[in-house]
Amino acid sequence: MMNIINNSNVNNYSLVTSKIDVDLAFDFNSINNDVQQCLDYLTTWYCKIGCIQLFDNGKIRDLSTILSHDLINRLIAKLPQVDHTNYKLQINMENKFNEELSLLYNFNIKKFLIDLKLPNDYANLARVVCKYLKKPILFYFNIPVTENSWDLWNTFRNMTGYSQQLGIVLCLTKYVPTCNEMSRWIGEPVRALSICTDFFISNQKGYPVLGKQYEDILKIAIQQKWIIILSGEPLPNMLDYFYYIMFITKNIIIPSPILECDDLLQLPLQPLRDNLMSCVYHVFEQDPVKYTQYQKAIHMAIIDKKVKKIVISVIGAGRGPLVKASLRAADLAAVDVKVYAVEKNQNAIPTLLHYQKNLWGNSVEVVFSDGREWDSPEKCDIMVSELLGSFGDNELSPECLDGAQKCLKDDGISIPCEYSSYLRPLMSHKLFSQTINNNNIMDDSCISNSKNAVFEQSYIVLQPNSYKPTKTKKLFTFNHPKRNIDSNSRYKCLKYEINSNMQLHGFSGYFDAILYKDITISIEPSTYSVGMFSWFPVYFPIKDTMLVQSGNIISVHFWRCCDEYKVWYEWCVTSPKQTPIYNCLGKSNSIKL
Repeated sequence: MMNIINNSNVNNYSLVTSKIDVDLAFDFNSINNDVQQCLDYLTTWYCKIGCIQLFDNGKIRDLSTILSHDLINRLIAKLPQVDHTNYKLQINMENKFNEELSLLYNFNIKKFLIDLKLPNDYANLARVVCKYLKKPILFYFNIPVTENSWDLWNTFRNMTGYSQQLGIVLCLTKYVPTCNEMSRWIGEPVRALSICTDFFISNQKGYPVLGKQYEDILKIAIQQKWIIILSGEPLPNMLDYFYYIMFITKNIIIPSPILECDDLLQLPLQPLRDNLMSCVYHVFEQDPVKYTQYQKAIHMAIIDKKVKKIVISVIGAGRGPLVKASLRAADLAAVDVKVYAVEKNQNAIPTLLHYQKNLWGNSVEVVFSDGREWDSPEKCDIMVSELLGSFGDNELSPECLDGAQKCLKDDGISIPCEYSSYLRPLMSHKLFSQTINNNNIMDDSCISNSKNAVFEQSYIVLQPNSYKPTKTKKLFTFNHPKRNIDSNSRYKCLKYEINSNMQLHGFSGYFDAILYKDITISIEPSTYSVGMFSWFPVYFPIKDTMLVQSGNIISVHFWRCCDEYKVWYEWCVTSPKQTPIYNCLGKSNSIKL
């Protein structure tokens, strides 16, 4: 389950869809444009942002109009290059860069645009930019889309480090990137797509449009909520170009989030250790898919039992959604039912007692107990639970159900009966940079004072701004009920062949579960239960980020470790490079039993 305890930070995707708003911008290539005229153009074209050269022959332009109308936030100021093979010229260029930036910063301009063009060496630019990253400045880098432009960016980014103040403006060229290349850019801090007006063609009615290949890229940019920048000289029919982009935008529909938290790192819930609040249960209970699937599974299990009265134990009843699903399933099967609603959380008990008194009656008995410690007055036919986490076993479902299994008859059914975790490599500048800067997010279970502890913690997070170059592979599987209660510790090494250069920032984790027979729930991408929002993927970071080249094999080792007090994960990469063992002995993160 996702953690929504703090500020209800959720991005549950409902079945409702919504249209996208797009931010429009124009990049004025000529230095001859008057600033006021540029602003007038932006207003006429419905543009929120203008990229403008504010220096002419070493002198700053008149910014009085901008300052008087508080238009500073609409400007991205262009800055000069600082790299040259001649050291004296490089010093002069650097001085010019510093002078322009400092003067513009004094005018409260804090967004700057710099060209990165192949095949230049940008070591000095990376060095200069690093000097300003302690100030509230955003640097945007124009990167022409070519076959090798990602490698250029990755080299530059690894020199500057992972700052959230760095952004990319992808500039379309005659080179049309592949789908995989565009997917890789999604894992980078791309803020905008820049399209020169020269790339437009006229349709049959004489209006400017993009060819299909470029239009497909535009659609990806709009879906990713990138700024759309047109560049070139202002044209008499310029508004038609922006009308075309708005037309494309209106025809793109995406799921509508209940609350925004894309790429927001959250710690996994620990429901065994913590008593969840009522608001947390409320969000999970809105899931339109999960409880429908549970009801189907319970109904099928009841039918297969072929009895006139069914006894069901709900382990971890929460505020009762699985109890309701059990009662509905029994009613559909036309059998008598007795449900034991077992819940340890004192915050949920009043709601269960209210339902029992006013709705359920004697069909339900509310039990205030930890399911592992409960001695049931009678053996149950079916044991139902929703103790799964985003990684399947990470909320200790194996341990809880092992302890509760004593309530089941010898031929009893567990729902779920099986669940598995999955992994795949991930590249995400945004997630990695957040991890570096998230020292305040550590869990109370962390006993390490190391500044690297944030890299030894798993996170629950939606990951739209990430690149995942391979399919998932299955990691650990658990089955219930068990004939023999054995250890729930596990180990496995997974290997992934990489077909495009990437920077490895960690691993994305998922789960799927068989509730009963062919009835499943899943957040694993290839079998995802469409519309289900109770779980976000997991992110396991690595501090020792590495360049993985096409043809390399990524080998990751994963352990699930247990003792009598806690459960924890350890992981490491052994190829193409070796990392340390992360979270050894659960020093930075563990799950309390």
